[in-house]
Amino acid sequence: MKPYRDLSTPQRAWDFVVIGAGVIGVSIARELKRRHGGHVLVIEKEDSAGRHASGRNSGVLHTGVYYTAGSLKARLCVEGNRRMREYCLTNRIPMVDKGKVIVTRHEGELPALRELHKRSQANGVRVSLIDEQALHEIEPCAKTVGQALFVQDTAVINPQKVMEAMVAEAAREGVEFRYGCAWGGARRDGVVETSQGQIAYGHLVNCAGLFADRVAHAYGVGRQYRILPFRGQFYLLRPQSKVRVNGNIYPVPDLRNPFLGVHFTRRPEGEVTVGPSALPLLGREQYRGLRGANMSDSAAMVRYLARLFGRNLDHFRSIAWKEAVKMSRLGFYREAVGLADGLELRDLLPGKEPGIRAQLVNTGTAELLSDFVIEHGPQSTHVLNAVSPAFTSSLPFADYVVSAMKLDH
Repeated sequence: MKPYRDLSTPQRAWDFVVIGAGVIGVSIARELKRRHGGHVLVIEKEDSAGRHASGRNSGVLHTGVYYTAGSLKARLCVEGNRRMREYCLTNRIPMVDKGKVIVTRHEGELPALRELHKRSQANGVRVSLIDEQALHEIEPCAKTVGQALFVQDTAVINPQKVMEAMVAEAAREGVEFRYGCAWGGARRDGVVETSQGQIAYGHLVNCAGLFADRVAHAYGVGRQYRILPFRGQFYLLRPQSKVRVNGNIYPVPDLRNPFLGVHFTRRPEGEVTVGPSALPLLGREQYRGLRGANMSDSAAMVRYLARLFGRNLDHFRSIAWKEAVKMSRLGFYREAVGLADGLELRDLLPGKEPGIRAQLVNTGTAELLSDFVIEHGPQSTHVLNAVSPAFTSSLPFADYVVSAMKLDH
C-alpha cells in the first residue's frame, strides 16, 4: 500500500488512524504497521491505554468451549489462546496455568454440559468430561452433580500488564500514540475531528469500544446496531475463606445468552475474584452509582430492555431476574455457593474496579449479538462487537480485521 498524503490539509496526514487504545485497537495498529508500513496513529481519549474493558476484565484466557463450531469467535479464540499464552511467556508476564472446571448445579444442566463437550471437541479444544473424584483432584472445593468438564488450556493473566507490553512493543515498531485525544466527529472524507484538532488519514479504524456505534453511525455504517452497556461487578474471596481455588471454577452457562455467570478465578497476584454480574446501565461509563448516567443512554436501555422483556427472546426475562438478584451481596452469594463447598457470605469482600461490557444489540430485532461484528465504510473499518473473548482473541482478530480491510492501493 502506498503511503497516503493529502497536501491540501495543513496538518500531517496519517496512513492509518485507529480510534481507541484498548487491546483490539493496539493489536490492529501493530498489525497495520507490520503489514503495510507507513504512518500509524492511535488516538485515545484517556491518558493511557486499556483504561476501560481491556484493563478491567477478569484476565481469563478462554479456549473456545462455548462457541458454535465454525463461528468467528470459535476460530479466533482457539488460535488466540495459543498465541496469547506464547506472548505472555515470551514477555515474562505472570500466568496462572491451572485450567478451568465447569460444574453442574443440578441434573438438568447435564445436557448443556455435554453440549459444551461436543462444541469443545469440534473446535479443537483440549477438554475432558470428568467425574466427581477427578474434579476434586483438580479443584478440591468445587462441587458438581455427576460430571464436570475440565478445560486444560484456560489460563489467567493480568490484562493491564499485557496492555503495557503491547503498547511498548507497538511504539518500538513505530506506531504513534496520542492520549487525551477524543474523537469528535467525521468532518469530511479523510479528515477526523478530535479534541486536539483535525487529523487527516488514508484509512480510519474504529475500535472505540463502548462508543463504537456512535463513531460508525457518523460514517453511515451499522445504523441497525446500538451498544448497550452492562456492568460486571466482582467480589474478592476473603483470604481466610475455607474455599481454595487453584484455577477457575465456572458454572454451566445458559447457552442461549452471552453471559457466563458468576465464577471463581485465581489471579496471578494470588487473590481470587468471584463474579461478574451483568447489570444493565444508564450510561456507557457508569462505573459507580449514577455517575456517568445520561438521558440518551438511559432512554435507549429502558427502550430495549422493555422490548427484550416483551419478546422474551432466548428467555431474557429469566436472565434479567438472575442479574437483578445479584445486585445484593446476598443474591450474589446465592449464585456462587452452588459452585464450591465451604463458601460463607462473609467471604465476599468488596472487589476490584468493575468493568463494562459493550454489548451490541440489533435495534430491528432487539437481539443481543454474540459473535464479532466488523463492518466497512468509506475509507474506514468499524469493529462494532468485540466482546469476550476479544482479549483472548486479540492477536488473530487483528490479523483477520486487517486482511478484511477495503484499502485503496
